[in-house]
Amino acid sequence: MLQPVSRQSDLTLEKTAIPPRPDNVSTWAPLSIPAFRIIWIANLFANLGVWAQSVAAAWVVTSAQSSPVMVAMIQVAAAAPLVLMSIVTGVIADNYDRRKVMLFGLAIEVLGGVFITVIAFMELLTPTLLIASILCVSVGGAITTPAWQAAVNEQVPRNLVSSAVLLNSVNYNAARAIGPAIGGMLLAALGPAWIFLLNVVCFCSLIWALWRWRRAVPKKHLPPERLWEGVKAAIHFTQYSSVTRLIMLRSFIFGISASAIWALLPLLAHEHPGGNASLYGYMLGGLGIGAIAASTLVNRARRRLGSSRLISLAAMTLGGVMLVLGAVDALWAVFPALIIGGSCWIAAVASYNSSVQVLVPDWVKARALALYQTALYAGLTMGSFLWGHMAESLDTQMALLMAGGLLLASALVFLPSRLPALDSDSLMGAPETPTEAPDFEFDPARGSVMVTIEYRIDADQVRDFARAVRALRRLRLRNGAKRWSLYRDVEARDLWQEVFLVPNWLQHLRMQDRQTLADRAIIERVTAMHVGTEPPRIRHGVSYRTARYDSEGAALRPVQTTVEDDHAPWALEDHPTAPDSAASGR
Repeated sequence: MLQPVSRQSDLTLEKTAIPPRPDNVSTWAPLSIPAFRIIWIANLFANLGVWAQSVAAAWVVTSAQSSPVMVAMIQVAAAAPLVLMSIVTGVIADNYDRRKVMLFGLAIEVLGGVFITVIAFMELLTPTLLIASILCVSVGGAITTPAWQAAVNEQVPRNLVSSAVLLNSVNYNAARAIGPAIGGMLLAALGPAWIFLLNVVCFCSLIWALWRWRRAVPKKHLPPERLWEGVKAAIHFTQYSSVTRLIMLRSFIFGISASAIWALLPLLAHEHPGGNASLYGYMLGGLGIGAIAASTLVNRARRRLGSSRLISLAAMTLGGVMLVLGAVDALWAVFPALIIGGSCWIAAVASYNSSVQVLVPDWVKARALALYQTALYAGLTMGSFLWGHMAESLDTQMALLMAGGLLLASALVFLPSRLPALDSDSLMGAPETPTEAPDFEFDPARGSVMVTIEYRIDADQVRDFARAVRALRRLRLRNGAKRWSLYRDVEARDLWQEVFLVPNWLQHLRMQDRQTLADRAIIERVTAMHVGTEPPRIRHGVSYRTARYDSEGAALRPVQTTVEDDHAPWALEDHPTAPDSAASGR
């Protein structure tokens, strides 16, 4: 399934390259771009097919008199690949052609859909085979989603990106509202096999639309990161980004509780006195209608309340909705509750997504979105399994009551937390001029790099300097440094040395390429405290492990070296630089 992206989808690399958005630009203006229009229409059919198939899949498992755990395992199979694979596929989306990545993922989804269809027409479809096939389809979705979210600005001009992302959200929520109803009607009229076939045809149309899409692929000056390097960079970034950690934690807790409404809805429809496939489709349609209605109000509510308060309010209201579903059987109360629940769901998830988009720099955006989705879907997976067991041990309505109570309690716990307000322009890329490579033979992908920056700080500014370098430390560690330290000379009391280690020379160049305007502001704040006639001195040292060896195993002699003992860096170079970039040290 192709997830919608938030309105703050992509940050461009140069602030001057962003054309102002005219007041008369319509929300529908991106549809005038042929490539976007064709992909958008094809994606609408694909999303309709997915939601129609979700009704057929849930009903096949429920009609087979499967246990509540087996019904809930549909959600587990759909979410598990996103939990286990998103970070890896995020690395791929950040480093390779996103169009090709999407085509590969969609091909896997189609193969899984073809298998389900053939088995269904042969009347050999069992709940176990169905769940295994859904797992295969979800693997393709895990490959596609990070690239899909990051590729919108490649389809339309930059001044239309905001409208394009909003249209993708309308696309997804319209399919969520209409697809289940279509699925319910087709299920009653034709049976599940034809719905599975419809989904395959819809996805083939999306593959065709992406296949014919041609655009200029931006050239990268550095080689792509290896998978493990990219994963470590994303984890390292998250470790030193309090914003990303807070979003991941809140979305994980939200997913555990809120998963009950998706995992147990088929059981709620089946156990209702008038329960049938159409009722389940109408219930899902109620959630979709609520999501569509809320999509036009989310941005306005976020501006008035802030992302954190909107997320808390949506979570508390959704908890109340689940309490109503667990306590009331009357459809006149259930359907309004589902509409409100759909509104709360989209408000919370869209706010999480938008926060990641706005508060994370472009170089790690796909991976940050992947980590956020991993946290959310990990909660959904664990929650689906948990509430399925609770419904089997107790009953469906009691499980909904417990999930609603847990969601209310967790929303109250996180109510004091706040996400910072940050102008997205400050995260525009501002790459630093790359450091020249040493003029001796070395392996840029091996060994480590030590960067030393010397500052002269007056005694009356030491306290301000110490406060300023805290943000500098987090900046270095977020962008790729593996260690960071600050030293004060014991003799020259005004001399301070910032020292950090980078895994290799390529990573050092990537750190320079990842710099944003916000990073530059932090660096310039520290550099402004430096006194003296010369700018801060930057020294780069490469480890002796970077040496190249001949066929007999002997180390090649470098052209020049200043090694003084066995433990010193292999080479040191002094680089007095201009004040505007001297303190970057990357």
